[in-house]
Amino acid sequence: ASFPAKTLDDFYQPYDWPEKKINPYRGWEIYPQAIYDVAMMMKKDYHNLPWFVSENGMGVADEERFMDDSGMIQDDYRIEFMKEHLSYLHQAIEEGSNCFGYHTWTFIDCWSWLNGYRNRYGFYRVDLEEDYKRTVKKSGLWYKKLSERNGYEE
Repeated sequence: ASFPAKTLDDFYQPYDWPEKKINPYRGWEIYPQAIYDVAMMMKKDYHNLPWFVSENGMGVADEERFMDDSGMIQDDYRIEFMKEHLSYLHQAIEEGSNCFGYHTWTFIDCWSWLNGYRNRYGFYRVDLEEDYKRTVKKSGLWYKKLSERNGYEE
C-alpha cells in the first residue's frame, strides 16, 4: 500500500478472517475495530483534520420477527452493534483522533434503491401496511438515553 492511494490495492488487501463476526440476518461482516483504524489513519496520515462518521448502522431483514407483544421491535443486536463501534470510536478520540461527530444510518426505516424496505436500519419502525405508522424501537429509546447522557452504561 502507498500513500496517497493510487490503486485499489492501496486501500485494502483482501483477507478472509476465520474468526470474523457476521450480521446473521444479512450475511455482512461486522468489524467494529474498523472505526478505530480509520480514526487513527485520519490522525496519522491526514494531519488529524476534523472529521465525523457520516453513516454507521446495522441492516436487518424481516425485523418484525423481533416485535414484542406491545408492538416494539426488540433490536438488542442494533444496540450491541452501536456500543461496539462507539467504544472503539471513544478509544480513538481518547488517543487524540479529531472526530467530532457520529451519525447513524438511519433514524427511521427508509426505502433503498437497492432493496426497497427489506433491510431495516432505523430507530423507528415504519409500518407499510398501516398508513406508514412510526413506532420507536428499543434502540431508539437506548439512543435517546445515550444522547442525553453523552455516553452509555455497560
